[in-house]
Amino acid sequence: MKTRTEAIAIARTWLGTPYVLRGHIKGAGCDCGTLLAEYLIEINATTREKLGALGLYSDDWFCNTKDERYLRQMLRFCTLAADIICRPGAQALPGDLVLFRVVGSPVCNHGAIVTAWPRGIHAQYDGVREVDLTSHGLTAYRQMKVFNPFEVRNAGI
Repeated sequence: MKTRTEAIAIARTWLGTPYVLRGHIKGAGCDCGTLLAEYLIEINATTREKLGALGLYSDDWFCNTKDERYLRQMLRFCTLAADIICRPGAQALPGDLVLFRVVGSPVCNHGAIVTAWPRGIHAQYDGVREVDLTSHGLTAYRQMKVFNPFEVRNAGI
């Protein structure tokens, strides 16, 4: 397992990667879910084999489901550290993962990697960027689930 400092350096290597739905290739394309999956693999929180497929997502899969797919994947490899509102006073540690329910979704459908609260790295239409999550249009003042990937989980769940 990498340290939190090493994990942030790894996350930042994804900056500038274009947004490509279901993409998994640094510099060529990823989406917000595959970014988190590849990050977990690179920090040695899991392996590609244990992670398995995230499944095929359409642009609007979250509008037609109550199935918490992102949430279930995070719980397999990370500890839920907090369920709070994304605002300046919130707390998340560098290297933690955060999930959000955005654009009216009934399920968690967007994620980011915390670099130094409130900054985080996420993938959206204009690619992988580091932003202030507390002022970003997708995430600010939304319900936020914070996950700690540095605590050992039973990946066989």
